[in-house]
Amino acid sequence: MRCLPLLLILPFLAHADFPAVYNSDPGDAQPPTPQEALGMFKLPPGFKATLFAAEPDVQNPIAMAWDDKGRMWVAENYTYAERTKRFDLSLKDRVIILEDRDWDGVAETRKVFTEDVQMLTSVEVGRGGVWLMCPPQVLFIPDANHDDVPDGPAQVVLDGFTVAKDNYHNFANGLRWGPDGWLYGRCGHSCPALLGLPGTPESERIPMKGGIWRFHPERKVVEVLTHGTTNPWGHDWDANGEMFFINTVTGHLWHLMQGAHLHDMSPSLNPGVYERLDMIADHYHFDTKGSWMDSRDGKANDLGGGHAHIGMMIYQADQWPNEYRNKLFTLNMHGRRANVERLERLGSGYVGRHEPDVFLTQDTWFRGMEISTGPDGSGFILDWSDTGECHDHTGVHRTSGRIFRISYGDAKKPEKPFAWRKPLPTPDLESKDEYARVRAIRQATETWPLDTLRGPLAKVEYPQSAITTTLPKLLQKARHDSSSLVHLTLASTLQRLPLKHRPELAIELVKHAEHAEDKNLPSLVWYGLIPLGDSDPMALISVAQVCTWPKLTRWITRNLAGRIETQPEPLRALLACATNEAQRIAMLEGLSDAFQGWRKAPKPTGWEGFVASLTTPGQAERVSTLVRELSSLFGDGRALDAIKATVLDSQADITTRQAALKTLIDARPPFLRELCESLLSTRGLNTTAIRGLGLFDDPAIGQRLIQDYRKFATAERTAVIDALVSRPAWVAALLENMGDQGAKIARSDLTAFHARQIRSFEVPALTAKLTEVWGELRESVGDKAKLIHDLKAQLTPAVLAKANLSQGRAMYQICAACHQMYGEGGKVGPDLTGSGRSNLDYLLENIIDPSGVVSADYRMSLLTLKDGRVLSGVIARQNDRTLTLRLMTEETTVEKSEIAKQETSPVSMMPEGLLMAFQPDQVRDLIAYLMHPSQVPLPK
Repeated sequence: MRCLPLLLILPFLAHADFPAVYNSDPGDAQPPTPQEALGMFKLPPGFKATLFAAEPDVQNPIAMAWDDKGRMWVAENYTYAERTKRFDLSLKDRVIILEDRDWDGVAETRKVFTEDVQMLTSVEVGRGGVWLMCPPQVLFIPDANHDDVPDGPAQVVLDGFTVAKDNYHNFANGLRWGPDGWLYGRCGHSCPALLGLPGTPESERIPMKGGIWRFHPERKVVEVLTHGTTNPWGHDWDANGEMFFINTVTGHLWHLMQGAHLHDMSPSLNPGVYERLDMIADHYHFDTKGSWMDSRDGKANDLGGGHAHIGMMIYQADQWPNEYRNKLFTLNMHGRRANVERLERLGSGYVGRHEPDVFLTQDTWFRGMEISTGPDGSGFILDWSDTGECHDHTGVHRTSGRIFRISYGDAKKPEKPFAWRKPLPTPDLESKDEYARVRAIRQATETWPLDTLRGPLAKVEYPQSAITTTLPKLLQKARHDSSSLVHLTLASTLQRLPLKHRPELAIELVKHAEHAEDKNLPSLVWYGLIPLGDSDPMALISVAQVCTWPKLTRWITRNLAGRIETQPEPLRALLACATNEAQRIAMLEGLSDAFQGWRKAPKPTGWEGFVASLTTPGQAERVSTLVRELSSLFGDGRALDAIKATVLDSQADITTRQAALKTLIDARPPFLRELCESLLSTRGLNTTAIRGLGLFDDPAIGQRLIQDYRKFATAERTAVIDALVSRPAWVAALLENMGDQGAKIARSDLTAFHARQIRSFEVPALTAKLTEVWGELRESVGDKAKLIHDLKAQLTPAVLAKANLSQGRAMYQICAACHQMYGEGGKVGPDLTGSGRSNLDYLLENIIDPSGVVSADYRMSLLTLKDGRVLSGVIARQNDRTLTLRLMTEETTVEKSEIAKQETSPVSMMPEGLLMAFQPDQVRDLIAYLMHPSQVPLPK
């Protein structure tokens, strides 16, 4: 292993006034020395590591790029700061150039190209200068003569990459030239973007919430290629020109399919997207039975190390042994290693299969940021070198950073830099090579405008002559090409076509019955057809008539059924065009999907004939249930009686009875109250019955629920409280019967979430009674910084070591009403299983000042319904007709027409001052339990 010499510094390029860099991590913590870190790698036989560069010559390296001379350009980020600051703009970021002139794996020279930028996350070189991602902008610094000195000030070429006020990670990143000449980049979902050239009006900008985008520097065009994922932070292209990218949390490995909507934890920006595509790997690198955040501290080592993946490389050189060629490598943060994926074709796309992990390190400071194939065919790894991460706040250690070269034996000086790069298949629509045909389709259509959310924009001008010439060739490929990857590329192309041409291409694709169960094709075709629901719904009928893909038929039905009140004819035509049983079942399921949350719907013309045509002996029970539910929605009294019989059938499966009762609650037949009251003592149905009774504004119901409260099991009582706090009259009775020992309802059964809902009624008498029997709900605890400081001084390691963790878990039940931990608890707040809770500062900041950083996904919405009820929770999803609210115990869907008032609170659902109600030993026990890395038993 090679030692690092003193680099030759070219000082005339550096500014003397570069702000002094400081460390904000507590104490005087220091990483292993660069040489010690080098010795901590465990490499496969025959591999060796050298220290290419290290501090002080490189610090906080966040990204790298290579130029044609084989030099490494490194982005150093100093401005990223601890959670309370997010970015320290008294500092500056820097771009340096490192060169290994004798190709021994150690850089001898270092230049500073610029140190006058901030919030720098990425660097790329080419096309006459240097490109920098500095959210919210992409900057271009010209250097036309390639003398490594900027020719002028930075130019803003693209903007709109939001730095969200309520988040401090998921920033836009990842500039890299694609083989097609576009500049590609990535964006996380917590920092949604509105992309455009500088000066573009907001109405003409392209929305984005996670995914991949690209920019053409000559044509000045930006495209959002995919929507979704959580925090993509690495991508590369394989030998055929197919792009893959890496992600954190919601699946780690993805194939770039232009126009795709990918799995995410928040609702899609496009309401017509009913199902999003999942990752392509057949495995996870953590145990999915628990929380994704419960993969730290070596708990997921056997699976690959954890959920966080950073940097990506598809190795295509020949310096490493052949067994590594064309494999995908990504750095696993918590596993401190590189995960390896074997990419294989599967259907129209790919699957990633887990190969043995490599390049493991015992350095607990290792924070790999990027992995890349260098000019000599070796691999290069950037190490940020710190102890924290976005959910684990230990401050920022800015004065360390390392770059390692990984080679097999001694790497040789190449004849020219990157001589290992091979040309991609030449685009040719008639080639025998399917990748050449795929590249030809993309090349022929890349100037056709793409909008993956709204369909064609009003001001878009299509190249009509090119479309007229090219479209017949595409239709021929859709009819006769045997490659499913070619078909996938054509499906993506739908979103580039004028709407009038989309049905004819879709029709040729959906005739291929062999793709009915393909993982990608039905979705990609549907994403291209979504705008037709608004512009030409009858065009969807022409596709459905020949469609051999049940999923697509189901989505077309769902879309048209949602328009039945204003446009009934397309749905009638659709039901009439069904020619086989698979189509009819798909349509039935689409109808059921469309009417979720509807109380009543017009009966489609021809409904009776459609039902009569159903035979389905293999799915008779499922079909019969759907028909009954839909018929009741359409006002068929006989169907309601049949559903009631199912609810009362004690021999029927309890889940079937629950579903039937929910159907009746939505339909609200005259017998609903009597039925629900009769089920209050039936386990498995009583909590659903309580929800039904909540529809009736009768104080007697509230009194009965209070009277019977003790008869409900402990797990069922939250549903009772939920109902009681939904109406002011019931709240008054609830508070009258609440207290400590001897009271009908224990004071501890009312959560802070419930208390905040009671406060929301703004009835002074109820607020006063709440304070009297439950306690005060503080909206502000005054000097939060002082309170955090005081608690931190009290909760020393010695004090926390004396905590009773089991009692802490019992105290945590207050939090469990809204938060999950170890797979248990509510879902209206973030999962706490990981979330940086091992850090005392992070915990106290979130508990004392919960509104300091509130993600948009967890803001409380308050719905006042026309029937007098008030519901509070997190909006899970919504469309033009309905809104689904995530409550403490369940999700509930309401029609928007039933909402009298909707309010969104700018503050957290979690009230301030929770800890102030506890004794010091209780605070100690709760905090120690939250900081503890594993579950403990409850007190006996």
